[in-house]
Amino acid sequence: MNTMSIYDEDYNDGYYHIGKDVEEHPDCTIFIVWSRRGPGKTYSGLRYPYRKGFPIAYLKRTVEDVNTICEYDGEVNFDPSPWKPLNRDFNTNVQPQLLKKGVGVFYNADKDGHPIGNPVDYIFALSKVKAIKGMDFSEVEWMMLDEFIPQAGEIVRHAEGEMLLDLYMTLNRDRQKRGREPLKLILFANAEEISTPITNELEVVDTMAEMAAKNQSVFVDKERGIFLRHISEADFPLTEEEKQGMFKAMKGTAWHDKTYGGSFSKNDFSNVCDMSIKRFRCLYHLHYRKTHDIYIYLNPNSGMYYVTTSRGQFIKSFNLDKENDQKRYWLDVGIDLRAACIEDRMRFKKYSYYDLIVNFKKFYET
Repeated sequence: MNTMSIYDEDYNDGYYHIGKDVEEHPDCTIFIVWSRRGPGKTYSGLRYPYRKGFPIAYLKRTVEDVNTICEYDGEVNFDPSPWKPLNRDFNTNVQPQLLKKGVGVFYNADKDGHPIGNPVDYIFALSKVKAIKGMDFSEVEWMMLDEFIPQAGEIVRHAEGEMLLDLYMTLNRDRQKRGREPLKLILFANAEEISTPITNELEVVDTMAEMAAKNQSVFVDKERGIFLRHISEADFPLTEEEKQGMFKAMKGTAWHDKTYGGSFSKNDFSNVCDMSIKRFRCLYHLHYRKTHDIYIYLNPNSGMYYVTTSRGQFIKSFNLDKENDQKRYWLDVGIDLRAACIEDRMRFKKYSYYDLIVNFKKFYET
């Protein structure tokens, strides 16, 4: 990126800087950032804490991810460490060390590779919550998950969102009782799929969908303390050199929009809209995730369904927090409703309602 000191961070260098967002929104606890590849998300997420002098918990999805990073021995010209580009640019020598499977540290090393001082960062696999319970990581100020949106074909656990928050609570411990600020949760990803176990657990899918519909770059939920940023090409324009090669070859394709524009090209937002329920009849009520209630209406003349939060006199009710009701819903009406959506006879107030109906088995085992 540059050859200046790692401590001289320039927020106007044409790359993304998470530190700027954190400094401008100190009351936010969760920072969610997605984009195309290349604007410098991970780079800035490691650099800022280093220059400020505090370690972070750097998370990867699997034990294999962590082991691959930490067991690099330098004998071949391959370095999977996220610190590689910073070591290159700033002449630092931050190296990983595996402590146990799925758990490791990054440390400043001397020319022979021996650790100097305290850990710079910790590295954990998301699945290793139990392995670190009881350990003290009170010096950590950020918990940062890289690539929180899975790549195409990547296997993801159904409970990943809950695992992430469990790990957060393990690291956060009694910080606030001791007068410290809450641990920051930093989530970085390339745009792939808007609906994931983590975005659903955090209940930010609809906000992200609305941002996409409005081409909105930033949204701050002050009540919840959540900051969301979509880094688009307009925010950090590609250079003319970057617009050659694959950019030129794939221009106009969905892959191009995702890769270079950071858009959720896999998601269908066309059925999400506002619709009057005049002349509609309320058929079903769905209760889910403890506090959510939606109502499914049908226009008997047009055969069009609409899913909204407007309460009506329903015929059937299903509590999806109960296993038996999940099965009853799917067998009684779920299959038919999914078919209606596929046949373009269904509209939704929010994207999450669409996802619940069309991808029901992604959320529930039936």
